[in-house]
Amino acid sequence: MVEKMDEFERELREQLQARSAPGGFADRVMARVPHGRAPRETFLGLGLPMWRWAVAAVLVAGMVLGGLEHDRQQRMAGERAREQVLLALRITGSTLRDVQQKVSARDERESFSQKGTVREHNDQ
Repeated sequence: MVEKMDEFERELREQLQARSAPGGFADRVMARVPHGRAPRETFLGLGLPMWRWAVAAVLVAGMVLGGLEHDRQQRMAGERAREQVLLALRITGSTLRDVQQKVSARDERESFSQKGTVREHNDQ
């Protein structure tokens, strides 16, 4: 196994050794390269490539949609808070009515018992 690794490493070193390019290689490569710049496709002739305009449009749309979603969430939170306040007011009102009824009932009992006491003194 070690011999196979040594042989593999030797072959790898041989293949990776620096070699000079064959004659005329640079000339052949340069002959295939276009000499002028290809005209870039622009949006409305404003100088920026189409993909940049598309990216800008997507970003603007994302910001607008994000702002709308934020407003919707704020409105929903406000509605939930309003419902909680109204529920608290209903509970408080109900509790106050119960207390008021109990106080009124106690006052009537006390008033009745005091009238009865007053009559007893007058009857004697």
